[in-house]
Amino acid sequence: MSIREAALLIHRHYKLFVGVTVIVLAFLLLFIGVSNSDNKVNASTHNEKYFKCINVSADDTLWSIAEANISEEYTSIEDYIDEVKSINGLYSDKIYSGATLVVPYYSAPQ
Repeated sequence: MSIREAALLIHRHYKLFVGVTVIVLAFLLLFIGVSNSDNKVNASTHNEKYFKCINVSADDTLWSIAEANISEEYTSIEDYIDEVKSINGLYSDKIYSGATLVVPYYSAPQ
């Protein structure tokens, strides 16, 4: 076997190795993606979104209201606060005692 033939053989094996590696990685990523999306679907199909009105107390903040009402459907407390602000037409984080806010929450269907 000449050096040229050996180099071609090594090159073919390298291409085969890279191809198999790419295919294996693609299947792994697909499997991980499917299992993560199944978990999200299961969480969201068991609970429904509802809304309730709350009266703001003197010591309330958007953060404390979010901590009291947030559930696993939200990725972060900031996302929940942004939704509360959007629902209530708030452009800042200031809320006032005596105000009424509409807040979302998730619960099992009733």
